[in-house]
Amino acid sequence: MISTVVWGTGNVGRAAIRAVDAHPALELAAVVVHDPAKVGRDAGELAGLDRGLGVAATDDVEAVLAARPRAVVYAASGDIRPDEAMADVIRAIGAGAVVVTPSLYALYDKVGAPPELRDPVLAAVAAGGGSLFVSGVDPGWANDVLPLLVSGSAPPWT
Repeated sequence: MISTVVWGTGNVGRAAIRAVDAHPALELAAVVVHDPAKVGRDAGELAGLDRGLGVAATDDVEAVLAARPRAVVYAASGDIRPDEAMADVIRAIGAGAVVVTPSLYALYDKVGAPPELRDPVLAAVAAGGGSLFVSGVDPGWANDVLPLLVSGSAPPWT
């Protein structure tokens, strides 16, 4: 079983909890939350499941990373707190975790990413043995509204 942490319980985080729970090779080890009102609540409740999962949400990042999870789904917002999101991801990579996230848009293209963002990630990979995969959704603009807007302004085929 792959010990997996879901960090954030917004739209992506809730879906990630459900996906980790459904996957036979993954074990939900922890759920990290920022909102004090969510601390202690069961992950199943936070994910909208009709059952508990026996994993209480926590805001104790140090304890979660000290347990050395093999994977982290980082679903906390990178839009409104990009510096904090980057620091969180670097900490998880440095703890040896494989991190998957849609939160750091500037790192979608690792080759074209600005060096000031790319270099700390590479240093964390070298130091901690973790890795990073950035992909996923950009709800609210680039992947849903923009294509409709652009296609609506294009001339019809003749």
